[in-house]
Amino acid sequence: MAESNIIAMPVVDFSAYSLDKPRPARGPANDVHVRDLVDEVQRAFRTMGFLYLKNHGIDKIQIQRSFEASKKFFDLPEDIKMKYDMATLSKYGYVHGYVRMEAERSDTVVPHGDLKECFNYLHNIEPDSFTSDTDVVADFKATMSDFYKSCAELSQRLLEIIGRGLELEDPRIFLKAHDGIIGGDNRSVLRTLYYPALEGDHPVKNGQTRCGEHSDYGSLTLLFQDEVGGLQVMSSSGEFVDATPIEGTIIVNIGDLMQRWTSDKLVSTRHRVLVPSSVDKKRKTRQSIAFFANPNCKHLITPVDACDKYPPITVADFLKMKLDSTY
Repeated sequence: MAESNIIAMPVVDFSAYSLDKPRPARGPANDVHVRDLVDEVQRAFRTMGFLYLKNHGIDKIQIQRSFEASKKFFDLPEDIKMKYDMATLSKYGYVHGYVRMEAERSDTVVPHGDLKECFNYLHNIEPDSFTSDTDVVADFKATMSDFYKSCAELSQRLLEIIGRGLELEDPRIFLKAHDGIIGGDNRSVLRTLYYPALEGDHPVKNGQTRCGEHSDYGSLTLLFQDEVGGLQVMSSSGEFVDATPIEGTIIVNIGDLMQRWTSDKLVSTRHRVLVPSSVDKKRKTRQSIAFFANPNCKHLITPVDACDKYPPITVADFLKMKLDSTY
């Protein structure tokens, strides 16, 4: 497919329902600013499935602190990081723990694993599943916990805006299905990613990418990028376009589960991170942090328009099906 440097994703101002403002007991006030926000979000998710979000209310200092704690973790010796290997902690369904280089294939057609390291932080787990045997790990755990809570709150507000945009009888239907996102039987995940420099110890195999072409699995994703960038998103015309970092914004996109839930009204779009073509860019490391919002594990997903386009499936079964193909 052709590549383009055009920024095709809309920039949406979330001021009307920012985390800086308290959430009304009965949802956002029905004023013109909220209606405009609902329409903008709905239009973006019905077409491209991606948008930039500005004035979201997550403090930039908290975001910076999360990137710093993440980098310190990935700089630890491999033997310490492997204490938290996700395969060892697989009783959590392959959603918690460290993922070493090339252990994951985002694009299951490609024979080689992705050129990235990850840590999947699952907030709703037993306390002893994530020991803190170094100061770096202890700080990483505490920082991820705080950041998870901020991302969870923003996700809940977005889910309410999405429900209103679909003009559902109960616009809080998605919000209610995620009510265990903190402290409940819910597998929403905060994933921090590190892409090392591609030289020396990390030669690139034929066809290998930093993150293979894929779509996300759950309801929606919040993505925080560093200034290096590299993400590409498939446009509605079938071209990959650069999702160039815009200061002060985060990227939000719809996942496969939400597309199924809305009978394909909202779009889960494929995206990727290629190996840079220039030598200078290959020598740069890259970081990002993604929050994957998922409904409660036992929630039964049926199309919200009551059609029979997709059979009912629980969230746990749907995510297991997706994760099994990745690992």
